Amino acid sequence: MKKIAQNSKVKALFVTGLALIMALAMSATSFAGTSLTSKTALSKALKNAGLSRSQVTAVEVDYDDGQYEVEFVKKSNRAEYSYEYSKYGTLREKSVDYNRKPNYGAKKISKSTAISKVAKFGGFKKSTVSNGSCTLTKEDGQHVYEIRFKTSSYRYEYEVHARTGYVLEYSKHIR
Repeated sequence: MKKIAQNSKVKALFVTGLALIMALAMSATSFAGTSLTSKTALSKALKNAGLSRSQVTAVEVDYDDGQYEVEFVKKSNRAEYSYEYSKYGTLREKSVDYNRKPNYGAKKISKSTAISKVAKFGGFKKSTVSNGSCTLTKEDGQHVYEIRFKTSSYRYEYEVHARTGYVLEYSKHIR
């Protein structure tokens, strides 16, 4: 009789443990399967930009190939923001085009100064930015420095106006 009681306790513990494992597995599956919606994708992008819905216009949210693409324009300075999120909410790519007016002065800033501007703007160490590439090109009639560099998680691209040092555009891509 004692043996039967012990076997019953073992079986009860086994069934309880199995039920607990199944419950944990189901909650992990449901958490991993939580998908982003158009509304939450827009909310995440606005929060990342530090903006409210009333501060932007020309809002577009598209879902394509398992990714949400969110685009909007800041009303005050016409800066164009573009975000790409996975369907689970992971930021895949971000870019901002500031649409600054060109300044056609004669003197250009140095490559070193352009790198310093990007480091300060993005909150990077100058050595991180310096390890990438910096190329002077002419785009839309204005000289710009195209600066590209990588970190362990992301690949960055910046365009800096060669005369003013303004960051004209930047993008961040997951590696």
